[in-house]
Amino acid sequence: MSEAVPAAEDPALRAASVGLGFAVLSAVSFGLSGPFAKALIDAGWSSAGTALVRIGGSAVVVSVLLAVLRPGVVAAVRRDAPALVLYGVLAMAGVQVAFFNAVRYMPVSIALLLEYLGPVLVIAWVWVVRRQPPSRRTLVGAGTAIVGLLLVVQIWSGTAVDPVGLAWGLLASVCQASYFLLADRTGSDTPPWVLAGVGMAVGTVVVAVLGAVGVLPIVLTRPDEVVLAGTDLGWALTAILLILVSTVLAYLTGVLAIRRIGAARGSLVALLEVVVSALAGWLLLGEVPAAIQLAGGALILLGVALTRPRPEMLPETL
Repeated sequence: MSEAVPAAEDPALRAASVGLGFAVLSAVSFGLSGPFAKALIDAGWSSAGTALVRIGGSAVVVSVLLAVLRPGVVAAVRRDAPALVLYGVLAMAGVQVAFFNAVRYMPVSIALLLEYLGPVLVIAWVWVVRRQPPSRRTLVGAGTAIVGLLLVVQIWSGTAVDPVGLAWGLLASVCQASYFLLADRTGSDTPPWVLAGVGMAVGTVVVAVLGAVGVLPIVLTRPDEVVLAGTDLGWALTAILLILVSTVLAYLTGVLAIRRIGAARGSLVALLEVVVSALAGWLLLGEVPAAIQLAGGALILLGVALTRPRPEMLPETL
């Protein structure tokens, strides 16, 4: 009769814990992108120009890493070319293009809420298409986190929703869902460096082309100062932080997390990005969150905690 494996030594539980750690690190890194980007935009850069520097700079960094590590780039491109192109178009360029257009027609809070319908779409896709029903804990966690999201973005403070903005916002949610589903679909055969690197390269081309034809206004300047937390970091250092921390680190740890905990749970943990963004905005930009937003952040944290499986739940589908 075999002995039960202690939870602390259970490989599945250990992998889930490591995956959750990667997911939290990814959400924190993504959450810092808002203050970094806003500081550059306030200094004179356009939103699209900031996105182009972010994705393009990251593509260069990951390309250098790929040249050094050489984790089967050619083989992966041949094998997963359609998924890699879709990842670049939707998960890299599509999210930012759709979101930046949405905020042209509606408050940022409502656009952010629409974008973060992505986790709901992921759970629905995994449930209906892959026939992997989520556990009750995951559903409760998802509901709790979305209630918290409503409080953080304070949707009731906005005006009537423009239908054009609504369409762009919903497109952003589809693109965000694709980030998790495509990373999960490609599986462990495609190294995270390849998925991120090829995706960034494709995304850079898409944003550059849209900028060239006038769909996205690309404005880049050399501002005298870029201020964060009352300190002038300069545009170069701020852009480097946006590229290395909020893009390269964020995407790579995100892919590593999804490989370990799946698209459904990974997309829910990503809601932490909203909490981190609010706190970072407070600390770096002086944007003090309201008490109700802090309460919403606590609910998001609770919802994410509920998605972490107990040892006896690991065999279940999520």
